[in-house]
Amino acid sequence: MYRCFDELDDAVVILDRDNTVALLNRSFRETFGIGSEVTHGMETGDLIVRHLAPLIEEEDTAGQVLEALRCRREVAHAACRMRTSTGEVRWFSFSCRVMSDEPYAGMVLARFRDVTPERDEAARIKPGSVYTCIGELIPYGTWTCEPDGTALYISPSFLDLTGRTLEDCRRQGWMECIPLKDAAAARAEWKRCLDSGCQWDHELEIPEPGGGYRTILSRGAPVRDGHGRIVLWAGVNLDVTARRQAERLAATRVAQQAAIAALGQLALAGAEPPELMNAVIRAVTEHLEVECAKVLRYLPEEDLFILEAAVGFSGVRIGTEKVNGGTDSQAGYTLLSRKPVIVEDFDAETRFRGPALLRNEGILSGISVIVQGDEAPYGVLGAHTRTLRRFTLDDINFVQAAANVLAQGIKRKTAEEALKKSEEKFREIAQRSFDMIYTCYHDGGITYISPAVIRILGYTPRELIGCRCRDYVSPLSRAAWEEGQAKMARGEPVEGLEVEFRRKDGTTAFVELNESPIVEHGKVVGVQAVGRDITERKQIEQLHREAFRQIERNIEQFAVLGDHIRQPLQVTLGRAELLDDEETAAVIRDQVERINGYIRQLDQGWVESRMVREFLRRHDRE
Repeated sequence: MYRCFDELDDAVVILDRDNTVALLNRSFRETFGIGSEVTHGMETGDLIVRHLAPLIEEEDTAGQVLEALRCRREVAHAACRMRTSTGEVRWFSFSCRVMSDEPYAGMVLARFRDVTPERDEAARIKPGSVYTCIGELIPYGTWTCEPDGTALYISPSFLDLTGRTLEDCRRQGWMECIPLKDAAAARAEWKRCLDSGCQWDHELEIPEPGGGYRTILSRGAPVRDGHGRIVLWAGVNLDVTARRQAERLAATRVAQQAAIAALGQLALAGAEPPELMNAVIRAVTEHLEVECAKVLRYLPEEDLFILEAAVGFSGVRIGTEKVNGGTDSQAGYTLLSRKPVIVEDFDAETRFRGPALLRNEGILSGISVIVQGDEAPYGVLGAHTRTLRRFTLDDINFVQAAANVLAQGIKRKTAEEALKKSEEKFREIAQRSFDMIYTCYHDGGITYISPAVIRILGYTPRELIGCRCRDYVSPLSRAAWEEGQAKMARGEPVEGLEVEFRRKDGTTAFVELNESPIVEHGKVVGVQAVGRDITERKQIEQLHREAFRQIERNIEQFAVLGDHIRQPLQVTLGRAELLDDEETAAVIRDQVERINGYIRQLDQGWVESRMVREFLRRHDRE
């Protein structure tokens, strides 16, 4: 089953599952002069100690190889120098793995591949040619120096960037020769590395012919011989200009976002418009890196702008400086176009005429965006620079975000002022109102109550602030009060709730309440109510009820009185009929008839009283 391994050119050792030697292939036996009859079934440890360890030249490598065989650890490649059966020392690539395919599953395959020819070929390649090849492939490439820093090789692309030749660098020293933005720091760091033998890692700012600087990350390390002496310095020059620009741009965007957040907090804190405007233009100039910024308020009736805030301008009059609208200014054109406007060069601008405010300052480039109002634009926010500049979409977004914060701050302040005026008007009405008006919160009690409470309950508003209305409800009205509060908790208004309140002097007053819930974030947190004193009405209603009862009693008395009078009259009339004196009997009959007439009048009054009662009841219900 092992015959296939004898056909391999590499020296192979097969270790069985119990870590004993199962096979040394033909190449292994011939290369190292170790026979199978000696090692078959031998423990791995014995194979290592007796046969392999004496052949490996380097102790460190020997330890790695022997540890892999002993512990059945997989190794992809380990270079080692081993002595062959002929006494020659050659380079071998050692690998070790546990096999998983049947019938070898669980066995270890250790391979020693002779790589001496490849190592010899690599040794014949001159380092200089390697550095030259790499240097041509990598922008600004590689470099090598003598132990004292004298240049041996520098990539041509780097020399082209610096405008120097290799001879210039060798003659003067390459750090002293090339132009640098901060030459003193770079040269001091290079000297420190040469003196101490530490790694070189420094960013070089090299001026470009067209302006600006290119950032080159120069890295290098000393190459030492077997005795630790520096024989060479080698390194690379990496162009990190784009990376550094991206990092600076990212840092700028982060700073801009933080500035917008800070402006938003200032606006939410209720900053006055002038304060917020000044904060906005300062943030724009700082984080957009421009010299000037301004806020212009638009007056549509006159089609012109008033300067409300500015920074970086000289001799301007805040609040009185005027700028024409329409195509006579960048601000006017911004409103006409209804979108941000960028100017890269005012001298070449044809869409509109530059206003004196910008011309007098020598402005060349700028951005302007709309500050939106409630229904129409409030004005324009502008950022300007005295140098030619090409603004990006990110720049526009930043300025527009600042303008949006300003717009929201102005709207918020305007709304607060309108609300304040409305509250003052409401308070003035409430102060003069005949009814009791109050606001009460679940967690803070009464926060406002109108002066009418003095007349109705006898308390001053100050005495009731922070109190709870429930504490002043009489026990007789507590059930009706709780029912109204339950309805309010569901967010439903309550109308015509009659509640008896306890007055300061101990008496009670009836109040008719119309209540509306105060809802915040979908939750009822309080109540606004108007209470009308109905004590007198209640008293009148009580008098009505008493009058009705008296009428009932009177009507009953009328009926009883008629019956009580008729009975004696009948008796009297009967007696008169028995008298012999006709004249006297006639007088008695006449008087009885008169009394009956009075009784009939009482009966008629009883009927009319019932009609009056029904009329009063009907209209009282209405």
